[in-house]
Amino acid sequence: MATAVDTGMSAAAPSARYQALLVGLLGVNIGIVFLDRTAFGLLAPMIQPEFGLDNAQVGMITGVLAIGWAISSFALPRAADITGKAKLLLVCATVVFSLASISSGLALGFLTMMAARLLMGFAEGGLPPLTFHIVTSEVPPERRGLAVGMTSTIGLQAIPLLGPLVIVGVGTAWGWREAFWVAGVPGLVMAALIWFLIRNPPHERTDDTPKGAIGPLLKVRNIRFSVLLAALNMTCYASLLGFGPLYLVNVAGMDNVTMGAAVTGVGVVGVVCAFIGPMLSDRYGRKPVIFGAYAIAIVGALMMALSNGSQSMVFAGTLIAGAGGAGTGALIMAIIPGESAPSHLRGTAMGFNAGVGEILGAGLMPVVVGMAADRFGLGILPWILAGAGALFCLLTLGLKETAPAVLARRASA
Repeated sequence: MATAVDTGMSAAAPSARYQALLVGLLGVNIGIVFLDRTAFGLLAPMIQPEFGLDNAQVGMITGVLAIGWAISSFALPRAADITGKAKLLLVCATVVFSLASISSGLALGFLTMMAARLLMGFAEGGLPPLTFHIVTSEVPPERRGLAVGMTSTIGLQAIPLLGPLVIVGVGTAWGWREAFWVAGVPGLVMAALIWFLIRNPPHERTDDTPKGAIGPLLKVRNIRFSVLLAALNMTCYASLLGFGPLYLVNVAGMDNVTMGAAVTGVGVVGVVCAFIGPMLSDRYGRKPVIFGAYAIAIVGALMMALSNGSQSMVFAGTLIAGAGGAGTGALIMAIIPGESAPSHLRGTAMGFNAGVGEILGAGLMPVVVGMAADRFGLGILPWILAGAGALFCLLTLGLKETAPAVLARRASA
C-alpha cells in the first residue's frame, strides 16, 4: 500500500498573511541572488587588469557560471520533488551561494575565480524554479499568477536594478573584493529567516509514484511547447541586454548617457510587466497574455529597425521590445509548466524549462547572434528580435490554457 511522504506540516491552507510573507521573503532572496549574478560583469573592469585576464578568459568566467546555473536549474527542483525537502534545499543553496560570493572576493587569479563562479552557478541556478515551486504550492490556484508575478517582480526585476548602484558603488569606494562580500553576506541572513519563518510545502510523492522525469514530462503537450518558448524568451532577453547597448551606441548613434537611460528604462518596464502579465493571466488566461506581450514586443523591435535615424523612436522601441520577456518569463518558466505537469513533477518541470532556456537561450543563442552581427552588422539585432518574437507567438498557439479561473468559466458555460 502506498504511503505518503511526511511533509511535517498541517493540511490547513496557509493564511493570506503567511502567503504575503512567503512571496516577500522568497522574492527578496532570489533578488539578492540575481544581484550577485550580475556582479562579475559589473566588476570586470576592475578585476581584469589586476588578474591580467584577456577577453576570452572573462567570457569563460561568465560562461562557467551559466553552465552551473543550467545544471542546478533542473537538479535542485528535481531533488525537491523526490525528497519533499524543498525548504531545506532552498536554505542550503542560499548558504552555499553566500559562501561562493564571499569566495569570489577571495579569488587569487583566473582559476580560483572560475571555481568560485562555478560553485555560484550550482548554488544559484535552482533557486528561482525552486522558489516558484514553493510559492505555487502554497497559494490558491486562482491567485497563482499574482503571487508568482509579485515574486518575480521583487526578485528578478526590482532588486537587480540596484546592481549598478550597489555593486559598482562599493567596488569603486572600497574595492571589487569587498563588493563580492557585500553581495554575499545578505544571503546568510535570508537563509536564517527562511529557515525560521517559512514552512516546508506539501509533498505529494508516494511509494506508487511513477518513476522517471524527462520522459513523462515530454509526453505533456504544454511542456514540449513551453520549453521551446522558454528558449526563445531567453534568446530575446539575452540578445537585447547583451547586444542592445552596442546597437544603441554604434547603430542608433546614442551617447553613453542616453544608452544607459534606455537600458535602465528596459529594467523599469520589466518591473511593471513582470507584475502585470501574470496578474492579468489569472483573469484572462495564460495563453492570450503571453501572445499579446510578445506581439507588443515585436512592434518595439520593428520600431528599432525602421526608425530611420530617429533616436527617440529607437529609445521607445527598445523599451517596448523589452516588455515581452518581462511580462511572460514567470508564466513560461514556472506557472504553465507547474500547472501542466503531473503533481509529483511540478518542481522538475519548472527546473527543466529554466535549464533548457538557460542553455539554449542564454548560452548558445548569444553566440549565434554575435556571429550574425559580425557577418551582417549590428543592424540585424532588431530583426532577430522580431523574428524570434514572431516564432514565439506562433508556438504559443500550440499551448493549452491552464489558468484555473478561465477553465472554470469554460466548464460552466
